[in-house]
Amino acid sequence: MRGERPRVIGHLLPEACATQARNCHFRHGVISPLREDLETSITLPITPRTLFHYRDDFWFTWPRRVDAIHSPVAQDQYGRVYFTDGQAPQVTSASIATRGQGRYPAASYRLGVPAPPSPPQIGEICYPEGEALNDPLDDETRFYVETYVTAYGEEGPPGPVSHEVTIPYPGSRVTLQLAALVAQNHNISRRRLYRSVTGGGVADYLLVAELDIAQTTYEDALPSAVLGGVLETYDYLMPPDNMVGLCLMANGIAAGFAGNEVLFSAAYLPYAWPNAYRQSTEHDIVAMAALGTSLVVTTQGYPYLFSGVSPGSMTSSKLPILQACSSADSLVEMDGFVLYASANGLVSVDHQGNARLATEGIIDPRQWRRQFRPETIRAWSVEGEYFAHYQDAQQRRAGFIFDPQAMDLRHTDSVFDCAARQLASDQYYIARQQRLYQLQQGTHPRAMYWCSKVFLAPANTAFSCLRVLSPQPLQVGIHLIIDDAIAFSLPPGTLTEPVVKLPPLTGRRWQIACYGTAQVDRLTLGTSMARLPA
Repeated sequence: MRGERPRVIGHLLPEACATQARNCHFRHGVISPLREDLETSITLPITPRTLFHYRDDFWFTWPRRVDAIHSPVAQDQYGRVYFTDGQAPQVTSASIATRGQGRYPAASYRLGVPAPPSPPQIGEICYPEGEALNDPLDDETRFYVETYVTAYGEEGPPGPVSHEVTIPYPGSRVTLQLAALVAQNHNISRRRLYRSVTGGGVADYLLVAELDIAQTTYEDALPSAVLGGVLETYDYLMPPDNMVGLCLMANGIAAGFAGNEVLFSAAYLPYAWPNAYRQSTEHDIVAMAALGTSLVVTTQGYPYLFSGVSPGSMTSSKLPILQACSSADSLVEMDGFVLYASANGLVSVDHQGNARLATEGIIDPRQWRRQFRPETIRAWSVEGEYFAHYQDAQQRRAGFIFDPQAMDLRHTDSVFDCAARQLASDQYYIARQQRLYQLQQGTHPRAMYWCSKVFLAPANTAFSCLRVLSPQPLQVGIHLIIDDAIAFSLPPGTLTEPVVKLPPLTGRRWQIACYGTAQVDRLTLGTSMARLPA
């Protein structure tokens, strides 16, 4: 059995297809009702727009669209989560996210580390006692810079360079004045002081000291031979405030977008967003999703595919299919490809850049726009199927399911405010108001409806008997539709035998519909008992 293909006229459908299918599935080859949702013991503090599973029974909720990722850092001791909410990119961690009894995350920091706004100031220089006359050949010219470091160990870019200072005698002591940190929301706890060193024709900044953020003076008396590591965070810039769409690629690279610009982080460093890793698209970006080491970017025009093993080697391909993304919430990662809603149907893009209008053969663009209003679609991947919500012309919420393998559609009245997958159990959890449910995990089936294709027969054809195979026939109702009108019905509770003798009925266009809360294995019409197939 199969679902609907609205593009095809009813009598031209394949025999297994339906003209109507609601609250049912065909995973076992027969018509089965979807299950009700299972209510959990978890109560949410708000009616969320976005739901994210953090760990155990801790769920993050937001009243607006948010994109969140778990930390890609190996064995992250802080349990960090990074997210973009349309206001500014944020990061939270176990120490602050689950405090108290209110909405989680309870607190967060602005993602990224700013550069210090002012350079280190050169104070007093003390020369070693007992030095002979100055030898100009051993004079040392220095510059100092500093960086900020968060409590997570994230080091930001350097601030402005200090004035030049010349050290005439080895062993001299230089007093540095460092600017006090103004109020901030970056979790900055330390600062690192670097100074320039020249040797072998190469100049670089080496670590002098790591200081507490409250310390504003330091006396540098270190010889160059004992300085620490090289400054490596020159371009570890903060992501812009308007970056959204945060997602994580398989090689530890985080990606986001702002306007028509795609931004990539340094690998496994989702706080560092170098300008060199930015690329642009022709049209403004709507949404993006990662497929392994590739990134599918949907725009208000052509979709793009970005791929590469490092953020500095990303290549972009403008895909040859002009299908703009109608809704950011419609973009869903499936099994090896993504689906998103365009004005003409659902578009499929895989990791190799193969793009096509996936629903072209089952629903035409006018039907699609009239029935599903693609700009209102929100969707999720549930058991390999595209589970979507939309708002009809009367602003009522409804749902549909697209099966990319069977290439059919089904309707569902299962609607909710938002959903999130718990990866360990591969279960979807949904929020209705402030209650949390497991999607389709209840013990009771939903009331389903399935109506066959139109079977054309010679005029005034009469069928005399009907066979209904079901493990629970008393929970099944039957409609016999002849020439587009219900001619015979058996409500649930009346089907006590698998074979039913029909009253005298004739017509040219025949359909069988079943409804109820039980599985239906087979529906058969015959002109006589003897001619009913087994």
